[in-house]
Amino acid sequence: MGQRLRRFSRPLPVLLVVTALALLARLVALGARVAHQDEGRVADWILHYMTVGQWQYRPIIHGPFLPHVNGVVFSWLGATDATMRLVVAVGGGLLPLCAYLYRDRLRDDEVVIFGLLLAASPALLYYSRFMRNDLLVAACMMAALGCWSRAAATRRIRYVLAGTLPFALAFTMKENALLYPVAWIGAGVLVLDRHLLAAALSERGLVASVTDAVGEWRRSAETRTAAAFLLALPAALLVFAAVVVAFYAPIPEVYGLFGGPGAFAGVVETATVDTWHAFVGTWAHAGMSSHSTVEFVGRLLKIVGLTATVTCAFALVGFVRERYGRGGTRNVVEFCFYWGTASIFGYAVVTDILAGWLATHVVAPLALPAAVGLAWVHRVGKRGYVAGEPIAFRLAAAVLLVSAAVVGGTAAYTSYAAPQDGETNPLVQYAQPAGEMKPTLAEIETVAAAHDGIDVVFYGEEFYNPSDLERPPSLEIESGGYPGWFARLPLPWYFDRYGARVGSTTDRSVLADRQPPVVIALESEAGAVRSALDADAYTERTHQGYQSGRPLVFFVRDDATEGATTDAASADAAGAMPAPNGSVVAA
Repeated sequence: MGQRLRRFSRPLPVLLVVTALALLARLVALGARVAHQDEGRVADWILHYMTVGQWQYRPIIHGPFLPHVNGVVFSWLGATDATMRLVVAVGGGLLPLCAYLYRDRLRDDEVVIFGLLLAASPALLYYSRFMRNDLLVAACMMAALGCWSRAAATRRIRYVLAGTLPFALAFTMKENALLYPVAWIGAGVLVLDRHLLAAALSERGLVASVTDAVGEWRRSAETRTAAAFLLALPAALLVFAAVVVAFYAPIPEVYGLFGGPGAFAGVVETATVDTWHAFVGTWAHAGMSSHSTVEFVGRLLKIVGLTATVTCAFALVGFVRERYGRGGTRNVVEFCFYWGTASIFGYAVVTDILAGWLATHVVAPLALPAAVGLAWVHRVGKRGYVAGEPIAFRLAAAVLLVSAAVVGGTAAYTSYAAPQDGETNPLVQYAQPAGEMKPTLAEIETVAAAHDGIDVVFYGEEFYNPSDLERPPSLEIESGGYPGWFARLPLPWYFDRYGARVGSTTDRSVLADRQPPVVIALESEAGAVRSALDADAYTERTHQGYQSGRPLVFFVRDDATEGATTDAASADAAGAMPAPNGSVVAA
């Protein structure tokens, strides 16, 4: 039994348990929260891409990773709120395993605590349950750096190529992947500066110390390793290029990639040069950063401070212990502290929208120095217990228990108790609908299955599409929508899945004549709708389209669900997916 316990105390078995729990935490009730408007927008576009069989890079929805991968997931498992978040949830659940890649630089207890923070940090958990690329980018970059750290420690070339794959995938997820190498270079310069300062203060002086270090390096086996790494660089670049082209190549043009030199060159040019021009045209101009940097820094610091209090506090402890302690500074601890701290200011400068998902890019790197700080407290308590010093042991135990309670309590509240409450949950972005809309949406799904003709009518100028009462609205590839589509988000994602026929009008007489099964209007327009409908025949419910300031009123006719069929349930059971315009795409 003792030997089994010793084996279990090693980092990998513990991290496997932590990862299993992290996956469970991300998958439970994954579809409970109503879709954020960004989630609904991108998910509905994915349905459209699947229907028309065409895809092209649109910078406003970021990289092609989720459209391509979720298209496969939807085909296999159907399109639901849970399945649209599944890929991100699995990526977030596996994130604690990244800690094992840093085992050459950290102690065993530090590796385990690092994995725990990656599993339970509130921002990382919340945005693992959200269909957005930020968490995946952070996870891929942590994995890439970990693989390259292993390559340097073990001198094994395979880790260079292994790290290139997640690094390349990050660039297919979101354009802010470009900021990671910039942050790494900055952090690396600060670490190097510390070494140069130490050399300058040594007895031999800066020049002699650097000369000795270079000479020793050239005589060591690391020179041969560096040469081997340089030889592996072309293979790494090839892997990077292959991943980028495979994801960014337009559909259906990519299917003719090997149709000849001209076709190959055209696809590659579209996936690289044209993609770069599209990115620059959308994101690299003054309009995207025309905001107060000071204000954005303050807001991001507030989000991180409120939801990652323990991580921030102990990241500082870990950094100070390493930087000014007697045992010497480990480069990776200092590096990750600089990386995470710089990210706060970097994202405040370049982002166009300050939202909770940016916290993932700060918390992930800060988790490593925070693990070092918490592990130091753990060792102080352990030494106190062994030495019979109850005060040290009890104080350390209290600090660790309080830290665990703060992290766990904040994570449980933000992800499960109040995932849509922007007033009390700092991670909630304003375009997240508030309140309990899911029961009303379920009723509309039943209406769509029971009713022929127009199922839902939007009333008001904001939602109006001149043609959708006569024919089903069709998303346009270039614009990404149709008149009124953006104002209706995230509802089109639900209605297209349900196969609901949707119309719109600004004429009350249309409502009076048709008495539609479901009418949706802004609260400011609800009086006009009431006067046109037979009020006694409808049940009225109000839900927030945003966190506040945009309440939507749903009028559902009481007899609209009579004669409901099981067509939708049968389609789900058969593995078919309701698609835009009421059609069905077979899996």
